[in-house]
Amino acid sequence: MTGTDQHRRIGKFELHELIGEGAMGAVWKAYDSVIRRYVALKILSGAVGRTQDARARFLREARAAGGLQHRNIVTIYDLGEADGQLFIALELVDGRDLSELIAGQEPLTLERKLDIAIDVLQGLAYAHGRGVIHRDIKPSNVRIASDGSVKIMDFGIARLQTADITGSGAIVGTPTYMAPEQITNGPITPATDLFAVGCLLYELLSYRKPFEGETVHGVLYQVLTTDPKALRAMVPSLPLALERVVAKALNKVPEDRYETARHMQSALSSIRAALSGASELTARLTPRWTPLPDAALRLVTHMSLKWRAAVLTALMVTALVLLYVSRSPSPVAAPLGTDATATVDQLLAYPLPAGLNAALTAQRDSALAARDRAHRAGAMKNNVPSLLLAETVLQNAERAVRAGDQAHAASGYLSAVAQYGKAQHEADGVRREAQQAIARATPVVHALATRPEAGRAGTSLARAESLFVAMDFTLAKLAALDAEQVGVAAGVAPPSPQPLDPRAAIAVLLQDLERAVSSERVANLRVLMPGMVEQDVAGWERFFRRYTRLTARYAVEAVTVRGDEAHATVRTLYTYVPAPGGAQSESRLRQAIRFIKTPDGWRVADIRDLR
Repeated sequence: MTGTDQHRRIGKFELHELIGEGAMGAVWKAYDSVIRRYVALKILSGAVGRTQDARARFLREARAAGGLQHRNIVTIYDLGEADGQLFIALELVDGRDLSELIAGQEPLTLERKLDIAIDVLQGLAYAHGRGVIHRDIKPSNVRIASDGSVKIMDFGIARLQTADITGSGAIVGTPTYMAPEQITNGPITPATDLFAVGCLLYELLSYRKPFEGETVHGVLYQVLTTDPKALRAMVPSLPLALERVVAKALNKVPEDRYETARHMQSALSSIRAALSGASELTARLTPRWTPLPDAALRLVTHMSLKWRAAVLTALMVTALVLLYVSRSPSPVAAPLGTDATATVDQLLAYPLPAGLNAALTAQRDSALAARDRAHRAGAMKNNVPSLLLAETVLQNAERAVRAGDQAHAASGYLSAVAQYGKAQHEADGVRREAQQAIARATPVVHALATRPEAGRAGTSLARAESLFVAMDFTLAKLAALDAEQVGVAAGVAPPSPQPLDPRAAIAVLLQDLERAVSSERVANLRVLMPGMVEQDVAGWERFFRRYTRLTARYAVEAVTVRGDEAHATVRTLYTYVPAPGGAQSESRLRQAIRFIKTPDGWRVADIRDLR
């Protein structure tokens, strides 16, 4: 940025007032010196768009969002790059974020709360109709203008936030409003936004988040596995129909949520109308009996009782026949192979056409074998990204073979083999991540010993191990990370990942040992020295009581490795300040350290001083 006499500038914008800062960057009240109007200028942080591809993708998606012109969406005026920084110029909306109203538990009427949700859904319905999914609906992205209008913010940058800022796949911001498919890398659809609206409405109605946990990964686990507490248990005055609308929006399965934003909006509008005393809709939908024509009634009433009974009996029989015919299946049903609603498993269960080409049969068998391998690797259970494409390709191939289109069937089977191979590889990767997470959490939990946090961490770790055995690797990883976070919050540091080479692994282990000694926590030493007995614990506790401001440095003189055991001679330097006070001192020692290889990596077996 370059300075001016009064204001800093970025391109044509004068920066007047800092509105807020976050992971994505800073938002300024700025003056567009060309068009001569005030805007909200979002200057994105340097972490955004680190590569040219990322910057190009951001600009492409932000331009798509910039085409949205709706009264419930904050308008994007301009976007681009100036002075080496990406920026978005937005409509400046005077008002407050919905998150502020919720945090302050503003006394809003139920009608007003529903109006807010309905306006959000109107904006989303417009965006979804143009192929734009928000991906990050939450109270802080909903602006309540001073005139009462509702506007959705941050269209076009949510995907960048989740993909580009966190190169390691970490989660930015609160995960409370993330749909299960976002956590498991499933397909993102308009139903993803509707889940977030359900979370937002739940919080707006109860002033409590639907999913809460002590750690980020604990919240993610809740989103994937548990249903939130019933709304009417917290707010008994809410209509039952409203509770059902929120529960449907919060369904774990995207297909079981509302089909579109307009459908959910319609459901809320009906409840809103009922609260206002409107009865027209109810009257219009009430079933009514259509009377028989007057001519028919006169004909019946002038007949004798015997003929009246005959006519009524004939009418009854006719009605029953019509009812039976309307409910009976069509005698000429479409073959299952051409049924667009048939699932892969249904198609596979249907007999193959007679006289099928032997080569095509072999290709089909290869595709089914690849599907079975992916299934046994956990691809289906963990809903890995390539699985949906693999299942779709196989489904189309099965339809083609039953329709007699062998060329398309053969091409589909070959493609399915490759896609199922990718799905198997992705499932193996998810399994390894879960395994590593459990390996990191295990020593941390054990190091907690009898501390108050040990029970909760142990429960999460046991859950992770059980889920891993059940091949639910995604949930197993989250449960293990939750256990690890409990330990970290209690001051126990997990061991660092170790390379395969034993000598390199021991070097990493010694660095962890330096940090553990410097932390002056016996629990951190127990992570690295799982064989510690009570006598060792007591010795280290005395050591930490005697000295403060400890640092440790280990310089390796020699290392020998034999199988799962290794020995090292090290020069050790301790610097410290005596507990009673005084100047900093140091001690230099030569020590022999024995290491053992465990399923969780190399660990320290014992340390002894050398003379």
